[in-house]
Amino acid sequence: MTKSFYTLKKEFLLIARDVHAVTVLFVMPAVFIMIMSLAMRDLFDLHHSVSIDVLAVNRDAGNKSDAFLKAIEKLPAFRFHPLDKDAATERIGEAMHSRGVKFALIIKENFSSSIEKGRGQEVKKPIELLVDPSVNVQTQMVLRSALDGKLAKLKGDTFLDSIEPFLGAAGIDKEELKATEDSQVAVHYIYKGGRSFKIPSAVQQSVPAWLVFSMFFIVIPLSNTFISERGQGTLMRLKSMNVSRLALIAGKMVPYLFINAIQAVVMIGIGVYVVPFFGGTALTLGNSLGGLILIAFSVSFCAIALALLIASVARTTEQATTIGGVLNIIFGALGGIMVPRFVMPGFMQDLSLLSPMSWGLEGFLDIFLRNGSASDPLPESLSLLILGGAMLILTIILLRRQKEV
Repeated sequence: MTKSFYTLKKEFLLIARDVHAVTVLFVMPAVFIMIMSLAMRDLFDLHHSVSIDVLAVNRDAGNKSDAFLKAIEKLPAFRFHPLDKDAATERIGEAMHSRGVKFALIIKENFSSSIEKGRGQEVKKPIELLVDPSVNVQTQMVLRSALDGKLAKLKGDTFLDSIEPFLGAAGIDKEELKATEDSQVAVHYIYKGGRSFKIPSAVQQSVPAWLVFSMFFIVIPLSNTFISERGQGTLMRLKSMNVSRLALIAGKMVPYLFINAIQAVVMIGIGVYVVPFFGGTALTLGNSLGGLILIAFSVSFCAIALALLIASVARTTEQATTIGGVLNIIFGALGGIMVPRFVMPGFMQDLSLLSPMSWGLEGFLDIFLRNGSASDPLPESLSLLILGGAMLILTIILLRRQKEV
């Protein structure tokens, strides 16, 4: 018992002296949480009004183009800014770059005649959309679909107006035939077990993602400390005092489990209190404290086991830093930390399941987003604990083969 006490005391003293490394474990994820939560707020938050600026040039002299412009100005996601009708395409492009606008809409000269078929020359594509090449395809499709919908509505209403006398003679109300512009699609979110409703937000992706990443980032300070002690002969002296390898590993794990627990509390606190202060959405916690503790412990256990395995394999601190850093980046990129899984193509989503960071992230999302109970993150937690246990066994085997430990 006394040996275990002094082993733990030694580890806490080493951690206290390595202030810079410990600071990075808290500063880095906090900065990433703030940046990503605010940068992706509009992408995730369905209840924030998003306005995309669009330049509009009306080269048509008919009344249908005016009706079309009035209709599209009601689109909640876009703001249209008129330009002179004689503006050339080159000038429109310059205006887009100077104003930082990604879209420009050009209504062609024969727009009204294309709507009122039979009057003038019909134009197959009466509107033209200029797009900045940096705009993603999804945003382009949103605007194109909205314009196509308004154009189809205008054509349908124009046709009904042209046959109004016949409709009146048949006793048909023209207004009833005109389609409503309100969406007929009801959207509901599905959560495990039919639990309470919760709105997805950027902070619910960012907090667990960078929390998991920071927990695994502990591989660098832990492995560096372990290798330094091995090089200085500290581990050999502990072995001569009949301190078992199991007690040595436990002495390494307990302090860093404590640090990871503090990380979890601090990062969740940032999501709940700090992010909203800067205009972001507050992190909404689930109803299962037990599930949150379970997945946090599992991620921490797996991350520390990985650090010990790397420390037992690497011969220098440079090797440990390189191996640990590269693995963290690969696991993070693959596991949905840096890029959310739902934006990945199907084969990448399947491939991401190979990353233990993905298991931890999904476990946290079960609690934060899906309002799960303690049993919901159990599969991910078991996977992390099994992997961590396997790495610890491998670490002990490797240490037995090393004379200095």
